[in-house]
Amino acid sequence: MMEENKKKKNKFLKILKKIRLRHFIILGLFLTANTYAWLIYVNTVNNSVDVHVRSWKIDFTDGDTPIIDYVNIAADNVYPGMSNFTNTITAFNYSEVRATARFTILEANIMGDAFKTIEGRQEDNETAVTGDLTSDQFKAKLLSDYPFKISFSMSTSTIAPETGLATFTTSIVWPYESGDDAADTYWGSRAYDYMAAHSNSPCIQIRVKIYITQANS
Repeated sequence: MMEENKKKKNKFLKILKKIRLRHFIILGLFLTANTYAWLIYVNTVNNSVDVHVRSWKIDFTDGDTPIIDYVNIAADNVYPGMSNFTNTITAFNYSEVRATARFTILEANIMGDAFKTIEGRQEDNETAVTGDLTSDQFKAKLLSDYPFKISFSMSTSTIAPETGLATFTTSIVWPYESGDDAADTYWGSRAYDYMAAHSNSPCIQIRVKIYITQANS
């Protein structure tokens, strides 16, 4: 058993030497008509990783038209013992009306395993198939089915007018020893093999839809 654990650790060390974590890349912005949004990109440093922190200033010119942002999150390299990573998008409400904020996970690719949520099917005008999960169910799956934990959160569902804000946060954590040696070994090896075979593709890709709408009252 000790020899087997030693081999596992040696394999992880090799992975750590060959793979470095690169920041999540936040891509894509699609805004509906009759809305206004201003994006600011600011470089910061967190745990020696370059991070893009995006501020989103919103203003409603048509009260019934939501502001929608499609966010594609790509994690190039993940491995046991990687530095914890956090990325945020902050929506500032500069309008004179209260707003609501929410998000939906549409689809994901986890080292070659493709998933599309029921909401993702609806977004693409597709019929749901057996095994499809809701966004909330898939959110729970990302926290329970893997030794690495990917989480999403919105700081508040209600944004006050003029000075209010809401922060959408994405994070990924994979401790060197997650508590499940078998899962660490399997997914650590799979991550290494996937990156070796798909050098130009991220290990993990997740598409999220963020809604900012004017509150009814």
